[in-house]
Amino acid sequence: MKTVFRVLLALLAIAAGLYAYFVYAPKPVQPTLSASLQTEHIQVGALDRQYSYYIPKNLPANAPLLFVLHGSLQTSEDIRRFTGYEYERLADAHGFAVVYPQGFENNWNDCRKVADYAARKQNIDDKGFIRALIQRFAEQQHTDSARVFLTGYSSGGHLGFRFALEEPGLLAGIAPVAANLPTADNLDCKASGQPASVLVVNGSDDPINPYNGGVVTLFGLGNRGTVRSAAETAGYFAALSGYPANAATRQEPSPSVRFEQWRAAGKHEVGLYTVVGGGHLIPQAIYRAPRMLGKTVAGFNAPEAIWAFFARQQP
Repeated sequence: MKTVFRVLLALLAIAAGLYAYFVYAPKPVQPTLSASLQTEHIQVGALDRQYSYYIPKNLPANAPLLFVLHGSLQTSEDIRRFTGYEYERLADAHGFAVVYPQGFENNWNDCRKVADYAARKQNIDDKGFIRALIQRFAEQQHTDSARVFLTGYSSGGHLGFRFALEEPGLLAGIAPVAANLPTADNLDCKASGQPASVLVVNGSDDPINPYNGGVVTLFGLGNRGTVRSAAETAGYFAALSGYPANAATRQEPSPSVRFEQWRAAGKHEVGLYTVVGGGHLIPQAIYRAPRMLGKTVAGFNAPEAIWAFFARQQP
């Protein structure tokens, strides 16, 4: 009996150690901000949808509006933590409003045909949800409907792709993180063929969303179908904007980051940040994501780079 008990204790200790190393991630310290986060509800069709938002104390008139979308199985609070609360700090510094919508049963109705979660199966109107919030914030906070941006992590990034493909005129720019466009056989959206301003941010060693394309799975479970490579994803939108195949300029902002940019007067900007060795996460210095998602690479603040991209876009 004592031997069995010792074995159980040893197994528990091993399990606890594995959890601590691969799954546990300490909650980041929240920055000192000019205002507090608020939570509200809005009716979209037959559904009551929840969202949180941050409005800086001295928000200027006609300020930009930024949507930040969580990943699969996450909540709006999770994405605040995963971004290290950086978007609220940036909102104070640059004068824009931040909205964190909550997905239906913690998922989004994106473009992936193979995805089988409830938001896809029930064809939840997430585009209507975002449209309703754009109107509400324009009416209540006097935000500029011509300067609305969306960044999303993982499946949140895939919903961003849906807007860029089907309604590129609604948003002034999108920035998917840890997400690539679905391949043609996995695409369940009707592409308009119109250009959009798109910034893609992907880790080269992402264990879930393959940087070089392939099958998206949650560690071998929950097949979400195949996606294109990060380069093909950025190249698709660059071609829509009329850039020649080899028109990208290339920079290395740091030893661990490569940036390819398609930018010219009168055209939509397209960019690709490659985080060398990075995993399925949002690079920044405040929060270390669980190690099971891959490496958190130091020296690159993705929220800052994303907001700089959005700030360059003109309506």
